[in-house]
Amino acid sequence: MNTQKQIILIVALLFMTVGGCAAYAAIDLPVRSESQQTWTMDQSRERGALLYANNCRTCHGNRGEGGVGLPLDTPEFKNQDPLVLAANKAMLRRTLYCGRAGTRMPAWLNTNGGSLNTIQIEHLINLITAPEDTEVDGVPTSKWWLEAEHFAHNLNTELTALVSGDTLTTIARQHGIGYAEISAANGNRNVDEVLPKYTRVRIPGFSAMPNGYVYTVYKDNETLRKIADAQFVGPVIIADLNGLKYTYEEKRGVATMQLLTADGQPRAGLFPGETLQLPQGATYIIAAGDTPSSIAQQHGIAVADLRQLNPDIFNGVADTAELEHRRRLNLPNLVYVAKEGQTLAEIAEMHGITDVAALATLNNLDPASPVVNPGQEIRLPSGTRYIVGLADTWQSVANDHKTTVADLARANNADPATPLSQDVVIRLPKIDRYTVKGQSLEEVAAGFSNVTAATLAEANGIQANSILAIGTALKLPDSAWGTAPPDAINPGTACVQYAIPNAVFETLPGLGTPVSITKPDNFSTDVKIDAHASDWTVIADGQQQPPNQGGVKVKPGTTITFTSVVGLHNIVFNGQVQGPDLRQGDTRQITMNTPGEFKVTCDYHPPMLAYIWVEE
Repeated sequence: MNTQKQIILIVALLFMTVGGCAAYAAIDLPVRSESQQTWTMDQSRERGALLYANNCRTCHGNRGEGGVGLPLDTPEFKNQDPLVLAANKAMLRRTLYCGRAGTRMPAWLNTNGGSLNTIQIEHLINLITAPEDTEVDGVPTSKWWLEAEHFAHNLNTELTALVSGDTLTTIARQHGIGYAEISAANGNRNVDEVLPKYTRVRIPGFSAMPNGYVYTVYKDNETLRKIADAQFVGPVIIADLNGLKYTYEEKRGVATMQLLTADGQPRAGLFPGETLQLPQGATYIIAAGDTPSSIAQQHGIAVADLRQLNPDIFNGVADTAELEHRRRLNLPNLVYVAKEGQTLAEIAEMHGITDVAALATLNNLDPASPVVNPGQEIRLPSGTRYIVGLADTWQSVANDHKTTVADLARANNADPATPLSQDVVIRLPKIDRYTVKGQSLEEVAAGFSNVTAATLAEANGIQANSILAIGTALKLPDSAWGTAPPDAINPGTACVQYAIPNAVFETLPGLGTPVSITKPDNFSTDVKIDAHASDWTVIADGQQQPPNQGGVKVKPGTTITFTSVVGLHNIVFNGQVQGPDLRQGDTRQITMNTPGEFKVTCDYHPPMLAYIWVEE
């Protein structure tokens, strides 16, 4: 082939290539581009479904049906009108970035203290605004909500509900059992003394090992107290005293203990309500919320016995009053040496002083001044005691109050050689009936969202009133929404412009009209109040009133029916919660016997409002 023909062929091939590319660009690329956009959006919605199952279902339900949080699987959010869609996405984006002030909805954006980045939030928005493309029980929805529900059910198989409560270990620690015994077995050595490496420690004998054994210290900062805990010295004492069966094994310094049933089978733990004897000399560490009555009842003794043995602690404390659970020290010198950066309020709190202004006056200080000077001596009122902190020692407390360790210990009838503890310890008489604390099935269910004792029992093939051993692991029902939602209320600090709920914002002067509900002239006899996603709707004698604007007047003795049509709510009268939560579909009747004006709200959804007037 000559050169001219070769040139013509090359030019022809070039034109064919260009033409083919042009045809591809004109015909195939738009189709492929649209397909790529669809694939990308589907991937985003699938990621959104997984993110939702991991983060959002606790409040909004496995498929966005709504609970403490508002429903999200709604026709309004799936509207594909471009203007409506853009507005919905903007609202959802702002809500996820900032949360909702005054509600349990937190800010989710990581730069606002949340755990999601902007891309993850877009995935969630794409899930919520996906168009309707399938049906469930005749109700239109999006297949991506079904995907979210599928992920939720898979996550439920990974979660376990544990029955919590007392164990032999926690009982022994709270009652100081085992420490005196290990001390006696080792020459009455101080149980809090740090032991040198290679010290040989004698573990006292018990039924499984009558001669005990020798434990060798290999770690730093080990004490007899820590060794007693790790080697189950206290638990085996309680088990032997009560004839409990167990297995015990020790290998290379690591001990294991397993409780057994009467026929020798392993059991998870003690049973709630089970009673135990405790050894003579047992003490008790006061816990938050303890009262003289509660301690006496749990230990099967009289309050008078506690008062007789512990006059300083129980003096002047009513039987049902809460006891101090953090140790307070008498101060031989009523002076505190301020540290850098401390405020007068902090110093007052450390000493249980509630009147900061009086403390300021005593020291000729301005109570509004935020910081006191380091080294400044702050005089303390007569009778002030110091609340022991976690890292405090006898020496540090003495230095802070310009006294000596000897004088401080003497003022508290204490041994300065014993490490300073935050615990308040009381003496006990011989205990023959300590009642084991543990959770009921209802209490276990309360730790999860959308779970009741009945559904938990059904998922595990047991009865709802079953008493289960502490430590028993339970499967969650498919309908569970994960762990219970947090109680924290969003303070609105993530985004200042949205620092108050919109319902409140609209009532501010010049920005909206405050909600005003007028008392009706006539009495009603047939009254229903329905809860929807975010409103109370009053239906009086068959007449439905506008959402969140309803009011009704009734005579004493009138029964009002409350129904949760959508979501999870609680009924609140004038700030007081009326009974347990209303789950979706629940109905409750409340008889209004007391005359007065009752503002009806819901803690979970601040905009919800209704009024009931009860008059003769």
